[in-house]
Amino acid sequence: MSEDLDRYRALIGRPFPGGEYTIAPWRAWLVADALGADPADPTPHPILAWMASVGGKGMTWDELFGWFDATAADGPMFGEHRTTLHRPLVCGAYRVTGQITSFERKVGRRTGTFDIVGYEFDLWRADEAVATCWNSLVLPRKGTL
Repeated sequence: MSEDLDRYRALIGRPFPGGEYTIAPWRAWLVADALGADPADPTPHPILAWMASVGGKGMTWDELFGWFDATAADGPMFGEHRTTLHRPLVCGAYRVTGQITSFERKVGRRTGTFDIVGYEFDLWRADEAVATCWNSLVLPRKGTL
């Protein structure tokens, strides 16, 4: 048990493979329309920073869960999210980098044992940081104390 916790904590700082994501004008239009924003606005909606970051992380969700010996069948949940825009989004190609930022084991009276994994992605256009998206996953641990 403590060996697993040590292994999970050792993942703090582990980089994601990363990759690229293109915010296409048609996608920016659809997202704005779906969110009730002005689809004619040339600046893509800020939610696209998150969509680009997870879309360009370079791996599947199942692969990420696997780093922590979890699967989709275990019922992982999206925890918290924070996006910091360093400059406005534009349509075009972005590079995505990121890493695991934290790991914490908790025990709830009603929920049982669960892990909270923090991770963040940076969105780059050329050599300029455009956005940072910090997120957390909640991984239920059935049968673990």
